[in-house]
Amino acid sequence: MYHFPGEYVTDFCIVQRDGIYHLFHIRGERWTWPVGYRELDLGHATSTDLRSWTPHEPVLPAGPVGAWDESGNWAPDIIEANGVYYCYYTGSDKNNNQAIGLATSTDLFNWQKHPANPVVKPGPWSDHAVGRDVACRDAMVYYDEAHHRYLLYYTATMADGRACLGLAQSRDLIDWVDMGPTYIEEDRTYNRLESAYLVPHDDKFYLFYSAKGGPKSKGFSPQAFDHFDIVYLISDRPTGGWVKPANHALLEKATCASEHPTFAGTTYMLYIIQEAIEGVWGASVLSDPKRIEWLADGTVQMREYLPDHVQKQVLFDSQLVDFAGWVQHGGAWGQGAGDKEKRAERKVLSPGQGEDAFLMNTLWGRDLSLETEVWAEQNAVASLIVRGNPSAMAGYRISLDFARGVVGFYLRFPDRPDQPIQERVIDLKSDTWHKLKVVVQWKFFEIYVDDNLQIAHDQRIYEDGCFGLHARGAVAFRHVRAYTMADGATQIKDWSRRCQPRHLFPGLRVSSNQ
Repeated sequence: MYHFPGEYVTDFCIVQRDGIYHLFHIRGERWTWPVGYRELDLGHATSTDLRSWTPHEPVLPAGPVGAWDESGNWAPDIIEANGVYYCYYTGSDKNNNQAIGLATSTDLFNWQKHPANPVVKPGPWSDHAVGRDVACRDAMVYYDEAHHRYLLYYTATMADGRACLGLAQSRDLIDWVDMGPTYIEEDRTYNRLESAYLVPHDDKFYLFYSAKGGPKSKGFSPQAFDHFDIVYLISDRPTGGWVKPANHALLEKATCASEHPTFAGTTYMLYIIQEAIEGVWGASVLSDPKRIEWLADGTVQMREYLPDHVQKQVLFDSQLVDFAGWVQHGGAWGQGAGDKEKRAERKVLSPGQGEDAFLMNTLWGRDLSLETEVWAEQNAVASLIVRGNPSAMAGYRISLDFARGVVGFYLRFPDRPDQPIQERVIDLKSDTWHKLKVVVQWKFFEIYVDDNLQIAHDQRIYEDGCFGLHARGAVAFRHVRAYTMADGATQIKDWSRRCQPRHLFPGLRVSSNQ
């Protein structure tokens, strides 16, 4: 996760030069969104692994009073041609009329704005005639080798108000010809399509973008939006004919502005995670990279990605030790050795009744990854608990609800029903094992089902706690693992103590640190 201290990160791009990744992004003061945008230049940082970033001086400040970009510069995209880097960025005037400008550089640190800016404006099919709040932002440039041209995708709005993605073409990266909208969203519950990114793969073209609906101001509550999703389309050509795949929405509710660069044959996905206080968005950070996996049916999934130097430091592994010392609630949990008595197949079995049952480890810490495989009856619920307490009254529950076909993220608080933070409908089968995993970093949670990222969300109520299991109904857990991650040079000092309260451990006189 990345943001410069005191600042937020939104729309961004990443370009590689001499083995170094360069990040350019919108930057602004954290927790100022409710009073409007204050984004006057672009942040710049570098990395060798797409995870740890070193900040540099900002680039491309806003233009002078009266200029087409006097109110700010946003949403960069960079393409290299013949040793020159072309940066396309959004500028806006005092009436928030947007257009796309060009700046060039040979070293990615020193930039020169083009004298003919802006180089892209929306055509007469757009809301250009309105004269205020004209949409023309979030450029992405792709070289269409088959037709020896460059294509530029951008956010626009039709004259009748429908959300769309505009398209322009160029032979020289300077003079651009309007091609009209490449995709129009007919569902009017969406009012803007943002941050387009085109990726070719196996004779198909994948167009990723953020689909949003609801108020346009960032100061609104997340609940005010009908849509706030990262989605994608597929076509056999880069200029149109787009079709929504079965898993059109990749992430929902709290993420946006994804980028999907390909380096050394691997296509990554990075995105922006929104942050909220008391239900109002006010800041955001850049995610760690994920890996795009291309499936045989033509769809994509998002996998966890860890560079080689990132090492896992194990806190618990059920293939190595049993559940002795874990705290049981709601009935007696059982253990089974599994097929052929193999230790690797050791299972832990829920009490099996219809009431909530918990099995809690007493180690106490902050960041971790917790994963398991679960088998459950049709009406059962199987969950992971993180940042909880040994009494299982507080914390976060990450759940597979087999009766409803839902993966859910819930806040637990004593004497209250679990509060849904986010739920998604997924395909769950009661006759097979499903893998459930949560990665917790700082106040950000990423939830995977069968290794596919389903939920990414911020949540700041509980800062640390214990981990454990939860079940309602008949559930079996196996391959339960908890671990932290370090870059190889850093030893994690967290998770060095236990929480063993006297009401649960009446005979314990001195807390154990083992």
